[in-house]
Amino acid sequence: MKKAVSDLIQKVLMVPPKHFTVEYAINPWMGGKVDQPKAQQQWDTLKEAIEKQGVKVLTLDPVKGLPDMVFVCNSGIIHDKNVYLSKFRHPERSGEEKHYLEWFKSNNYKIHGDNYSEYFEGGGDACFSDYKTLWAGYGARSNKSVYEKVKEIGDFTTVICDLVDPKFYHLDTCFCPVGATSALWYPSAFSDATQKEIRSRLPDAIEVDDKEAAAFVCNAITIRKDVISPIGVSEKTKQALSKLGYTVTEVDMSEFMKSGGACQCLVLKL
Repeated sequence: MKKAVSDLIQKVLMVPPKHFTVEYAINPWMGGKVDQPKAQQQWDTLKEAIEKQGVKVLTLDPVKGLPDMVFVCNSGIIHDKNVYLSKFRHPERSGEEKHYLEWFKSNNYKIHGDNYSEYFEGGGDACFSDYKTLWAGYGARSNKSVYEKVKEIGDFTTVICDLVDPKFYHLDTCFCPVGATSALWYPSAFSDATQKEIRSRLPDAIEVDDKEAAAFVCNAITIRKDVISPIGVSEKTKQALSKLGYTVTEVDMSEFMKSGGACQCLVLKL
């Protein structure tokens, strides 16, 4: 039986929100004034919830002028000690790339993707449910063709996921692996073909409704048997997760949702 990433993960990377603001709009959710102290408190609460599950949280110093660097999930995708680096579609975020590269090099990761031209936004559009299965989103931010090169980082099956709703511009806004056989997901964000693929590969997948999707419930992160999610998980979804042996920890992510991000966006699985 395949072991889920959520059962195996030992450490993650986070970037404190010291310079987090909403200064531009590169996705449909962006807008509003950030309450900085509240954002820090929310970030701290998420970090504590992850550490409570026995996972070590490493931190990378934020850089002034790069307000979205806090969403470190977008920095790349990791398999063992290999990292395939992101190449951001929007110039507003491209300044983050060199800082991620320096961190990965200093932490002895083998670097891939630094010489390629395809757009790819890391863990925002790609995630492992187990380390033999990569869910590979493409659409508004990442190129479909990039996944032929992402295969360089390991031996795994790539499941291509066609994102069709601009509001769900990254895979992690509409899909969260839960163990090896389930996920929280929002079907309307995907093409019909991708919906069929998800249902066939994940027999225990849990569909969220429109209200939950808008609350970024799918931008959760599963650690051990706990699904750490933004506030808004319905009782129906909680019951479905409970039947699979999972609990839910809801964390207020309201400040980060002003920029179109939440729990998963703030965390890179190492």
